[in-house]
Amino acid sequence: MSVPSWLAERVRAEAVIATAGARQIATEIHDQGRDHYDDPTWRVAVVAALRATDKAEEIGISPQSILDASKARLTR
Repeated sequence: MSVPSWLAERVRAEAVIATAGARQIATEIHDQGRDHYDDPTWRVAVVAALRATDKAEEIGISPQSILDASKARLTR
């Protein structure tokens, strides 16, 4: 199945944003001196990131490329 490039880029962007969001939430929770594993907000964000990453992987986008891009997004 061939996926149009605009759709692939959209799916990739959604996965990167969701992953970066979960990472940002974890950072903010740690800055407050708490463990992110116990935080329901982080757990919801991780579920969203995993779903988005799974969608991207289904169309051939590497999960590692999503993780790398999410790290770069946080440094901006």
